[in-house]
Amino acid sequence: MTISVTQLNKYIHGIFDIDGVLNDLSVCGEITNVKRSYNGWYFTLKDDDAAINCFCYSDAKEPVAGVMSVAEGQLNYFVKSGSVSFFVRRLTATDNTGSAYQKFVELRDKLSKEGLFDESRKKTVPHSAEKIGVVTSETGAVIHDIVNVALRRQPFTEIYLYPVKVQGVGSEDEIAAGIAYFDKSDVDAVIVGRGGGSNEDLSVFNTEKVVRAIAACNKPVVSAVGHGIDFTLSDFAADKRAVTPSEAAEFVTLDAEREKTRIFAYLDRMSVAVASRLLRERQSVENCCKLLCRGAGRKSDNLQAEIKYLLKQIELAVGNKIQRAEAEIDKSLGKIENANPLNIIKRGFGYISSDGKPIRSVQQLEVGNSVDITLSDGKLSADITHKEAKNK
Repeated sequence: MTISVTQLNKYIHGIFDIDGVLNDLSVCGEITNVKRSYNGWYFTLKDDDAAINCFCYSDAKEPVAGVMSVAEGQLNYFVKSGSVSFFVRRLTATDNTGSAYQKFVELRDKLSKEGLFDESRKKTVPHSAEKIGVVTSETGAVIHDIVNVALRRQPFTEIYLYPVKVQGVGSEDEIAAGIAYFDKSDVDAVIVGRGGGSNEDLSVFNTEKVVRAIAACNKPVVSAVGHGIDFTLSDFAADKRAVTPSEAAEFVTLDAEREKTRIFAYLDRMSVAVASRLLRERQSVENCCKLLCRGAGRKSDNLQAEIKYLLKQIELAVGNKIQRAEAEIDKSLGKIENANPLNIIKRGFGYISSDGKPIRSVQQLEVGNSVDITLSDGKLSADITHKEAKNK
């Protein structure tokens, strides 16, 4: 017999409804992943080997993460999603603290006593990093957010990814290795991050190995783990915490367009101030000349001419200084424009990459490799059929 998914889920739902045991349960476990909703709380009840999603209305006792509790209620099966949830009518805390939370507190206190979280040991994060190392998953949204924000603000930024698992077995070793790799490289800053998730999902960033790797890194480290409400020990050990990966990218890059606008505004203010000062000085000198002319006759005419000559020299000197300052600023702005990769591409050059990494030498490629070529009006893909390196 073949039935639909809806029929199957309705059948399971019926079994749950008629099972008296599932309708009146008392379950003991540790509370984790507490999330407030408009009419109650979502949380997880867990022990060493298993966990179950729970919900209770706001008139029940508020669940507290890390506390061992007894939950009384019934088990619900949702037809639409095919998921199970424990609807808690009453929640009673026991005298014991959850083992996972207790381990977290013990590790936090241990590392804090060693000074790993002290503000005095934290390094200054650069506001215009040219090279950024990122330790995160290569498939998640984190790396895409960081690349998009960094290149929009500062087009000349070079971003290097060390791909790692951000949860599960072996993830702490990979993350620690990624941090150590960038510590020995020439990057200006390191971003360690992942998207949001439950406490268990973020648990690797509470491990001693990852926290010590961040604290030992000689490069400035920005932690971008979870969302604004999520805190991990990695956040405390890092030199700066970002509530999102996009904010982490903003911390280490300069908004080039805004800086350009600021420079022009400063030039305008300086020109107005100099012109106003010159006008006041000229009026002052002319007034003095008139007074001298009235009292000294012909001799004052000579003196007035000399003063006007000196005034003219002053105006010329100030004008030359302003021109030199404007020339220097134009030269700096020209360098910024020339450094913009998009402008370089528009002049007939192309940007070649393979697997998301920039290609700067033929030694990085072999015959048969595939490359992406970015031009001013689009992208091309090509295969390498011939390789010839220049003799050094």
